[in-house]
Amino acid sequence: MATNTLEQSGARYDEVLPPTAKEALKYLELYARRRVDGILHGAHSSKRVGVSTDFDHHKDYQPGDPLKHVDWKASARHDRFFVKRYLEDTSLTVRLVVDNSASMQQASNGTSKYLHACRVAGCLAYLVLKQNDQVGLALATEDRTTWLPCSSRSTQLALILRSLVTARRAASDAVASALTTLLERVERRGIIALISDLMFNPAPVQRELGKLLSQGHETLIFQLRDPMEEDFPFSRWVQFHDLEDAAVRHRVDAVTLARIYRHEYQQLIEEWRQWAKDHNSHFVSMRTEEHVETVLSEYLSFRLKVAK
Repeated sequence: MATNTLEQSGARYDEVLPPTAKEALKYLELYARRRVDGILHGAHSSKRVGVSTDFDHHKDYQPGDPLKHVDWKASARHDRFFVKRYLEDTSLTVRLVVDNSASMQQASNGTSKYLHACRVAGCLAYLVLKQNDQVGLALATEDRTTWLPCSSRSTQLALILRSLVTARRAASDAVASALTTLLERVERRGIIALISDLMFNPAPVQRELGKLLSQGHETLIFQLRDPMEEDFPFSRWVQFHDLEDAAVRHRVDAVTLARIYRHEYQQLIEEWRQWAKDHNSHFVSMRTEEHVETVLSEYLSFRLKVAK
């Protein structure tokens, strides 16, 4: 089994979550689309009624926040609007499921799909912890799934970044088994964010995601696309190496294969897009040359608009 890590390739934590990403995301928040469970404070509708009306802390005003919660005195002092949060609000729990299979190491533009997935996970973790909610991590590998329990502690972001950077690469994907394990743990409902290239048989993964939805979780799907894999810019005979099985090699006429390959690749994306639509899940697809903070900013703005 391959044991390469981002750390061995010289990647630093600030490559996974650069200061520019924090700056771009600092005024954004990730809200729950469904009712959530929890006993900590947060900005999300809870099934628990009247736990407390004690003031807890301020947050930046976002379009759609009730005006009755605006702290006008604090807003006047700082020349921007603040909203009061109270302890009856409940915490959001987000679990990041990151695909760590060998296919995620494809890097035709210098940035691997796995590094891009780490950036998505790092940005989401930063967003969740910034709003005092809980986040956990599951790294899907073939031999075992690496778990980092959900927490809102100040050290959680560093633990997540370290786990992402030092994780050993798996030979083949194990996303379905990671989701099965999550189901078996019967944890508090919340958001399940799957981050993967989705280049595997979709049926088992979609089946497990469906079970999570039936338990009351919300599912988000982030797909990473490598430019070379998507565009297939070959015009001659080419020998391909299977990233998940080094012994498998195929020499093919790329001219003949190109149309068929591109069609099937787009079919795979459309299948996932349609599944997400049918199951009221959000599907975010991005290429590895795109800036993660830009894609997430656009998605969170869309999410807020839909919620309103």
